Order: sequence, then structure tokens, then C-alpha cells
Amino acid sequence: MKKINFSDKFGLTEAVLSGRKTQTRWIVKGDVPLGNWSETYEHAKYKVGEVVAVAQSYKNMGMDATALDRPPIYVSHIRCVLGDSAGWNNKMFVRADACKNQIRITNVRVERLNEISDADCIKEGVELNNRQFEYNGQKFYCVRGLGHWRGIGCDNFNTAREAYAALIDRISGKGTWESNPYVFVYDFELVK
Repeated sequence: MKKINFSDKFGLTEAVLSGRKTQTRWIVKGDVPLGNWSETYEHAKYKVGEVVAVAQSYKNMGMDATALDRPPIYVSHIRCVLGDSAGWNNKMFVRADACKNQIRITNVRVERLNEISDADCIKEGVELNNRQFEYNGQKFYCVRGLGHWRGIGCDNFNTAREAYAALIDRISGKGTWESNPYVFVYDFELVK
């Protein structure tokens, strides 16, 4: 089984696990034959129907005494073994088969990054800032962890696309949105 990593800094792992994020984009890299779409899809990391583990650290998966229904001696042993492992705080060191949450890829397509729709931005984890809307009726979009507004951790953007453009530049490097690369678009569903 493969593993996929979503940004914790911007709340994207949480968005996947809560069902708010159901789409992700990955930049098409290397000499991919874009003129021949069937060959391009062969370069996609994930395929339709594939089940992929959502990367999380052992600590974030709830590997502690309250999450384990085991005798105290067993729990202490697990905490000792996992607590001393590189994967306790870092999800990059957790094997895919040890991850407890998975997604199933439901669709794969290729498009230019700037072709993203407002609806797809929401599927990518951009949110309507409901607190702002309730406060003064203004409609703004935000991404958790991207700036700060009244303690909810987001800057306000006029459109969902503006919020997504700021997010992709933070994740993939400044200028990514402007360069408008080809991306693999993966639609997925959470598998329990």
C-alpha cells in the first residue's frame, strides 16, 4: 500500500479525515508526454480505485493508553516502543500499513493549475470563513494556518481561487500559481 502526505500546518490532514477535503493536486514532473494523455496517466502516482494510506504520526493516530483497550503492562510496552520511534512525532517514518486511515482514488485527470474552479478549491480544503460571515455578513474564504484572523488561523480572501493560490504557493513554493504547471488532479473518498 502507498501512503499520501497532506499538510498538517494548513489543516489538510484534518480536512481529509473530517471529509471536507476530497481532492488534491500534484504537479506533473519530469518529461511527461503531455500530448499523449494515456502515457501521461501512466506517470500518475495513484490510480483510480487504489486505496492509499493517509500519513499520520503514531501520536496523532491516538496510540496512547486512552486509545488502546489493553492491560496496563501492554499499553506501557506499546507507548515505550512507539514513543521512542521516529514515527511517534513524524508521520514520514510511519509505514503505510501502520496508518489507520485510508482514502480511495475515485478519479484522476490532468489540467493546468489555474483551471481549478471555486467548487474544486473547496474540495481542496479552502473554507468559507463562517465566523466572518456571522460577524458582519461579508463572504470571505480562508485556509487554516494561512495567516490569522480572530484566532481561527486564516487570512481572508475574496474568492476561493485566491485562497487556493496562496495555499499552493506556500506548499509548493512561491510562484507556483503564477507558473501554472500541469497537475494531476486526484479525487478521493475517505475509507473507514
